[in-house]
Amino acid sequence: MGRNIFFLAIFALFWVTTTPFIDLRNPDVLLGQEAGDASNQIAVLLLLAMSIGILWQNRSAALSAISPAMICVLLWQFVTVVTSNHPDISLRRYILNVAVTIITLAWILAPQDTAQFRRLLRWGSAFVLALAYFGVMVWPEVSIHNTSEVLELANAGSWRGHFAHKNIAGPAMVVLMLFWLYLASTSERNTAKIAYCLLALLSLIFLYQSNNKTSIGLLAVVFLLAALIQRTKFLPLQMALAFVPVGFMALLTVGSVMFEPMGELVAMLVSDPTFTNRTDVWRFAIDQLQGHLFAGYGFETFWATSELRNAFHETWANAAGHAHNGLLNVAMSSGLVGVVLTLWWVFLNPLWDFNKCQNSDNDPRLALLFLRIWLFMLLYANLESPFFVGRGQVWFTLLAAVFGLRLHARMPQVIEPYSGEYRANDRMNAALPMKTALR
Repeated sequence: MGRNIFFLAIFALFWVTTTPFIDLRNPDVLLGQEAGDASNQIAVLLLLAMSIGILWQNRSAALSAISPAMICVLLWQFVTVVTSNHPDISLRRYILNVAVTIITLAWILAPQDTAQFRRLLRWGSAFVLALAYFGVMVWPEVSIHNTSEVLELANAGSWRGHFAHKNIAGPAMVVLMLFWLYLASTSERNTAKIAYCLLALLSLIFLYQSNNKTSIGLLAVVFLLAALIQRTKFLPLQMALAFVPVGFMALLTVGSVMFEPMGELVAMLVSDPTFTNRTDVWRFAIDQLQGHLFAGYGFETFWATSELRNAFHETWANAAGHAHNGLLNVAMSSGLVGVVLTLWWVFLNPLWDFNKCQNSDNDPRLALLFLRIWLFMLLYANLESPFFVGRGQVWFTLLAAVFGLRLHARMPQVIEPYSGEYRANDRMNAALPMKTALR
């Protein structure tokens, strides 16, 4: 019961947050966000204390999940805290980032087996989807973007549910759909499979109504790339399948403002060469990055500060909140060194881990779930900023997939011949929850 509550509490913290249904008609959303959220800080601290206990109980698995790349990223981010112009804000956000990392690893290890993991994932996902639809049907003024909001009036009519923005609701629905499809693939009863598919359809409908074009456009690409990567065990080919589309998309997006010929090509290929005015943000971020290439401005201390919002009046881009590109946002926060280390930890390591998964007898369906989430987030990062975001489900889910793939690659399982089931060697003390039936 304790592990059930712990798992669902963490899921709620990131998927619902302590401040759901934010009223975007309130002018306060225009202000800088230097101050922390007391309720979120208390929740994080409580779950962090519990997480340390879970990790101690599963210390062998926890240690195997910690990679040299992760350690280097966190150490370098601390260096940028010291060099930041706002070390107090940077330190607070860095502590939150470390806490989220610890909590996410504990969340992955909390269930005692995959049966419990699937059961808790089902209830948590059902609650989130129901809450999003509840908001749209019962409380539309704070669940559907409208013309009374103080920002981005062009979003009027787009569903967001209890999420803060349609660009958060969109990827949330994609991940929920991936959860439902995973649960359908592991279910033994046809009625359950149908129910999970219907829930996936409801997630798809919400995604469509959110008008989050990035997530909608990437969905089919993710399924195709994941299927192709799953069908080969040759790592260089897998790297080409994963990173060539990500790199090509990067050239079409941020590359369109860095290289004039690419900008001209984009203008010919797409109907909106500004990518919903993101090009203004990218130009502004690249200009401001000059002179701070090595270490950036300090961990999470460039955007959403009063200083930034009051310093520029010739452009609206200073109020963007983030760079609308994952790696560019990391560069603003921790420089090119931070970008290189992030590529090592978040880009390269997970694919290598998936390749190792294929050479084991571990459950391929769980690995496929993590692979799909990871691929989606990498592609999504070309138009949004999912990395190292302390609040919300985006970074939490990507981080869970990174940890999941690493553990899946390193924790061997024993197949019991009399039952045909995957079973961890030592309950959850040595592995992910993977008690999934072979079919």
